[in-house]
Amino acid sequence: MKTSIKTLVASAMTAIVLSTTVVTAFAAEKVTAKEKVAENMDIKKLVVNGNTKVFIVQSNRDWVSIGDDNQDKVTIKQIGNTLSINSSEETPVVVTVYVKDLYRISAADAADVRTVGTVDLPYLQVIMRDHAKAHIKAKTESLYTDLAGDASLELLGATDSHTIKNASIGNLKTEKLAAVKTKNLPVGTRLAMNDTHDSTKRANEGVSKR
Repeated sequence: MKTSIKTLVASAMTAIVLSTTVVTAFAAEKVTAKEKVAENMDIKKLVVNGNTKVFIVQSNRDWVSIGDDNQDKVTIKQIGNTLSINSSEETPVVVTVYVKDLYRISAADAADVRTVGTVDLPYLQVIMRDHAKAHIKAKTESLYTDLAGDASLELLGATDSHTIKNASIGNLKTEKLAAVKTKNLPVGTRLAMNDTHDSTKRANEGVSKR
């Protein structure tokens, strides 16, 4: 099902008071506390393009918050559980995405994606392209990162397993990420996170049978 942000916002509340944490994080961006929102969403994959700055906040429900001044500057569409955000403005347009159980973040062009606080997720894929940049603090069982072009990614937090596929490894910062196990893949390798999870599960089952 394809839903435009205008349809989503039409039935939503018009005033939301952000938490102290979020307001502090947005202070430099001059985002007002009164925002229009879209609710009742199911977000598993987040795709960010253009000149867009997206803040990700973990919540007990999935929804999107956009400043009143930015309603006409950004395009937001949802197809299934994939939320796509894009802006062609000269200055970054700020959007806040609240998620419960996100498992993929894809960013391209000049997109800037940041988590507010630590997101606690079983599995997370982060795919970066072009000049996109991201600052992700997460606690996961399995983490998969794929970088190409001039994209940059800073990872913080902890994971049991980190699988890396980079065409530009110099743009990946992991100094503040505690990974129990790290695996580097060749650039041409195609590996989805669920493949990694299934392989690990099969290996564990084999050990238990012995």
